[in-house]
Amino acid sequence: MEKKQEEPLMRRDITYIKGVQLEEAVEITRHCFFRDDEMGLVERVIRNPEDFKNVYGEWIRYWNFERCLTEMHAYTGKEMFYYYGNCAVCNSPQPFIVDYQFADEENGTKKPNWRERLVCPNCGCNSRERFLIHKIFDSYKAGQKVLMYEQCSNVFQKVSREIPSVCGFEYPGDCYRGEREVNGIRCENICNMNFPDEEFELLAASDVFVLTYDYEKAFAEAYRVLKPGGKLIFTVPFDGNSMETARRAEMTEQGLVYRAGEWSYGNPVVPEQPRPVYQVFGWDMLDILKKCGFTDACGKVYYGLKEGYLGYLPLYFEAYK
Repeated sequence: MEKKQEEPLMRRDITYIKGVQLEEAVEITRHCFFRDDEMGLVERVIRNPEDFKNVYGEWIRYWNFERCLTEMHAYTGKEMFYYYGNCAVCNSPQPFIVDYQFADEENGTKKPNWRERLVCPNCGCNSRERFLIHKIFDSYKAGQKVLMYEQCSNVFQKVSREIPSVCGFEYPGDCYRGEREVNGIRCENICNMNFPDEEFELLAASDVFVLTYDYEKAFAEAYRVLKPGGKLIFTVPFDGNSMETARRAEMTEQGLVYRAGEWSYGNPVVPEQPRPVYQVFGWDMLDILKKCGFTDACGKVYYGLKEGYLGYLPLYFEAYK
C-alpha cells in the first residue's frame, strides 16, 4: 500500500519574504553570509584614519548583509520585522524590533537605523543602549564604584538594577546654575563635578562630551575622579575622516551661534532648553585625552550578529588612567 506524505515537505502557497515569513528569510540570509563561528561579537581597535579604512574594507560583507535585509524589508511593504538575537541586558534570546523610526532614505528606499532600533521588547533597549550596558557589565568587578553621566534613562535604570551602588547624574548644559538636585534629578557640571579625586573605577558617558564647549576641561575632570587603573567608556559624534575636531556652535556676545546648522539634544532637567551640540570630534580627540592625563585612549568598532549589534561601523571609545 502506497504511503502518502500527510504534509508537503515544501509549501508552495507562501512567499517566504512576506509578512511573518520575513524572519525566516533573515535567518537564511544570515547563514548564507556567515559561518556560525563568525556571528559572535567582533571588535577592532582603531587609532587613526588608516585603521578606520582597513576595518571598513574588512567589514564590507556586513554592509552587504544589511543591504539584503533592507531590500527584503522594503519588498514586504511592512513597517516592522523581528531580528532574533541574544539580549545582553535580559540575558536571553529576544525578537529585536526593526522598523523605520529614525530611518534614512536612499534612492527612494528607507533604510532602518540599525544603531537606534533593534529594540528588545522585554527591556526596551535599542542596539546602542544594549551594547553600552553590555560593556559596563563586562568591565565591572564586584565592589567597584561606577559613575554614569546619565540618570533619567533606560540604560541607567537597567545598570542600577544589577549594580545598585552605581551613581548617575544629568548635565543640564549651559542652563546649569549649580543646583545639586532638580525635581529629584542629581545635576552635575561635567567640567567641575562634586566628587572627590579618584572616587570611581569606571565611568560611562553616552554622547555627553559634545554638550560643553570646554570639552578638554570635561575630559580632565573625568580623569580627576577616576582611580588609577580606572577606565572611561564613552561615545560621541565622531567624524572618522577628520583629523581635527570641528566646532558646530559657540557662544558669542549675541548668544549661541551655529556654524554648521542647528543640532541639539533634549534636556531631561530643563525640557524647554535643548542642549546644543558644540562639536563633532576628530582623531585629535585621542591626543587631547592623553594630554589630560590618560595613559592611553583608543576607538573601538564593533559588530555582533548574534547580539543584534548592527550598523555602519558602530564606534565607541575607551581611555585608561
